[in-house]
Amino acid sequence: MSKTRFFLLITLVIASAGLTVWIGSMAAMSGKLDGQVALVLTPLLLLAAIAWRGLSERNKD
Repeated sequence: MSKTRFFLLITLVIASAGLTVWIGSMAAMSGKLDGQVALVLTPLLLLAAIAWRGLSERNKD
């Protein structure tokens, strides 16, 4: 895996996980943790999962 691809994927994992935690904690503190927040968090979790899978794949190069 190239250094550029690794940097991009690790940045995506960290950023999307951080935003997920931040948005979830802000919603919980304001008492608005409901289905709309889950809809906002779903794309962030999917992005983190895709990036994590890209990092954990075995390269056959």
